[in-house]
Amino acid sequence: MLSSLSTFISQLRDNSVQCHCRRLVIVEGALDWSTKIAIQFSQHYPSTLWAGETAPSLLASCRFKNAKQWLGQETDCLIINAHDGIDANVLGALSGTIRGGGVLLLLLPSAWSSPELCSRFSQHIANVSTLAKVIRLREDQSLPPLVLQSVNEQCVESFVSKAPRLCLTAQQDQAVDAILKVSTGHRKRPLVLSADRGRGKSSALGIAAAELMFSRKIKIAVTAPSFACAATIFTHAAQRIDDADCSHSHRIITNKGSELVFVAADMICQTAREYDLIFVDEAAAIAADTLSQLLDVHNRLVFATTIHGYEGTGRGFEIKFKQALNLKMPQWRGLHLDQPIRWANDDPLEAWVFKALLLDAEHSTLANLPKSKISYCLIDKAELMQSPDLLSQVVGLLIHAHYQTSPNDIQQLLNDDSQQLIVAREGNDVVGCCLVVKEGGFDDALASDIVQGKRRPKGHLLAQSVAAHLGFKTAAVQSCYRILRIAVLPTLQHQGIGQQLIHTAEQVANEQSIDYIGTSFGATQELVSFWSRCQFEAIRLGITKDSASGHHSLLMVKALNNTCHELWLDDAKMLFAATFGAQRVEQFSDISPLLFIFLYRHISVKPINYLLSASLVKMQLAGFANGSFGYDTVVASLEMKLSEFILNNTAYCSDDLLLCTAKVLQKQSWADVVTCFNLTGRKQAEAELRSFVGKHLIPDSINTVSQLG
Repeated sequence: MLSSLSTFISQLRDNSVQCHCRRLVIVEGALDWSTKIAIQFSQHYPSTLWAGETAPSLLASCRFKNAKQWLGQETDCLIINAHDGIDANVLGALSGTIRGGGVLLLLLPSAWSSPELCSRFSQHIANVSTLAKVIRLREDQSLPPLVLQSVNEQCVESFVSKAPRLCLTAQQDQAVDAILKVSTGHRKRPLVLSADRGRGKSSALGIAAAELMFSRKIKIAVTAPSFACAATIFTHAAQRIDDADCSHSHRIITNKGSELVFVAADMICQTAREYDLIFVDEAAAIAADTLSQLLDVHNRLVFATTIHGYEGTGRGFEIKFKQALNLKMPQWRGLHLDQPIRWANDDPLEAWVFKALLLDAEHSTLANLPKSKISYCLIDKAELMQSPDLLSQVVGLLIHAHYQTSPNDIQQLLNDDSQQLIVAREGNDVVGCCLVVKEGGFDDALASDIVQGKRRPKGHLLAQSVAAHLGFKTAAVQSCYRILRIAVLPTLQHQGIGQQLIHTAEQVANEQSIDYIGTSFGATQELVSFWSRCQFEAIRLGITKDSASGHHSLLMVKALNNTCHELWLDDAKMLFAATFGAQRVEQFSDISPLLFIFLYRHISVKPINYLLSASLVKMQLAGFANGSFGYDTVVASLEMKLSEFILNNTAYCSDDLLLCTAKVLQKQSWADVVTCFNLTGRKQAEAELRSFVGKHLIPDSINTVSQLG
């Protein structure tokens, strides 16, 4: 094979360059033999990258854990050494770096596709790789016939705009014009730019930035999950600005004083007003709350997102985020790019990656709750493998509900026997699913080490969190189910399907003698309310915000074995109630007042009591309400009566209560309160506070309020 391989590679390369397409070559055999094949391929391409271990010294290389560092760069020959296993996220991420005319070599051992020996995900990859356009080289076989692509079918669109713009498709040129219009047109008309990878979306942002910075003095902020995700924007901007000063980290400055600056996603809302225009790249990977808040603090915004991505999908993002746009900025504009730039339409490698990583999985389109009974059951992994439609529906549903669902999550679903899948089905339609993982069950010695911080076994996040963060060793000794994901068709939500999925998970857990069940999620009032209805109880709120959700992570559990209560759960609940009250003015001062009130009502047993007499409290609050006393003088009395009011009036929630809670119980600054509630200044904020106190907190006027404000 080696003697005739050079001609084979030359023909493959020449045909791929002519068609501007990319091909997949699976190399099956011993690693030494596969490495020789890979080196020979590398000699026919301008640039090569080896991903994985045991890279030859003459080739540029990266380990799987460092693969993201190559985002924004391009190569012609990508070699992925999968002899130690396939990493789905790496495969998805790096395949997008291959230029048209290039090739992906996937190095695999000879028995990689044997059902008896390989993982379920590898078997899925093997099934997908039966496609005619996938080339397979085997150590014990001669070269296969080379099926060439048709040049006429694969030709790329012939278009190049004028210098210095140099857009490569009419769609990209249209995108640049749309971006410019956001800056020069009416305010509050953001642009949502969507595309699959390789369509020139990020490049269009860079080109538009260059045109704006050349034409006038302007400050443009770029935010993204990381600078690596946004590097393409800066590269294209710098190429088109003659006097670009790129000596500053993550910043381009022109002699006109224009700036293009990268701002981390967790800082963009605080600094937004410093910039004339903001680009949000890979918006689907940024917390939804951050994006929504950005709509409140800036009027000229461009959001760009990848529809089918290795880190998750933009489809669910588009649907959910567009709902917020419709409310806050209804004159927003959407633009979708489908013409590839870096490769041709119907690219063989892109088609294979989509199928292999289930990036194009679709959920059921069932629109109405069926009259027939929905069935709820535990799905065997073998059934998932044997039913591609079932797997596609489940993955499509998970992607839609959790838009950060990644290919690695799908790989785990298929391979990890500790993960179990419960689905709700109506006939052949999957209307809901719940993914759980079994955790805990450690011996006493290991549980003690976890509590002391000496050991951190891989996984077991729920059991370890209760043991390590709260100090309850018994929770690590007992066994538990952690709910990883729960999803219901958007058209069928709020009809009890989610609660029934949880109930089914509890039944399965009881059959396996599981002690308790729990979950962790980015806390919002809506989600906390759902889990509370399922009788889950909060026991820990994370101190820092989760990078994915933008919220503090809340841990909620439900005992399935009554001994949990006496052994640790009752103490955990009491500890959380006390800790939440103590942390409300520091660690949790920034959570939404609505969520604060909801949690406060569910975990607090008694109102705050500084042992002030009723007459003294009444005198202070009356004086504050009529303007005689300042806020600082009466804050203790305010805390006592506000906490009492919240706990006694569980159905009442209004904007003035939220404002009062933010200032009095959470101790937010006057400036933050003014911004959050869109007030003119501190004077108006104090007036709102005095009015609420006069209506509701002065003892003689306190009546139980039943209406929902």
